[in-house]
Amino acid sequence: MDASLEHKLQEAAEHTRKALEYMARFGIKPEGKVRLFLPPETRQKTIDRIPFPYEERQVVVYETEPGEFSAVCPFSGLPDYGVVRIEYVPGSWILELKSLKYYLISWRDIGVYQEEATALIYRDLMQHLEDPEYLVVTTIYNVRGGIKTTCTIDSRAQG
Repeated sequence: MDASLEHKLQEAAEHTRKALEYMARFGIKPEGKVRLFLPPETRQKTIDRIPFPYEERQVVVYETEPGEFSAVCPFSGLPDYGVVRIEYVPGSWILELKSLKYYLISWRDIGVYQEEATALIYRDLMQHLEDPEYLVVTTIYNVRGGIKTTCTIDSRAQG
């Protein structure tokens, strides 16, 4: 087996084991089939950006199509499908779309709770945009167990 593939497999097994042990401390046992997943730290870290030199401020909105974004629920091992909506008024930078798409695709094998994914995406985008007038990241997940989950982080509501 290729050394890099072997390393990824070991990393996924170790992270999955740690996540299951963490949940067990709170009396939570996984339901269904346990699937290997990677830690959030393995997501793509870079998103290309383009200078935005214009004085006129505009609201920029990117929204994925349903099914384009997914991550792995560490509790059930099932994929969590959702829509990611990004809204911002650029400061010095705008995001390059192909790079953003690859960044969002990089979450597919990541084991992460829905709320955690939203927070990490927000942090990553804020880091790359540097100085937006504001940034709002919303994740709208498919219904699971009769419950629809929507998570929103708005930079204007941060301390």
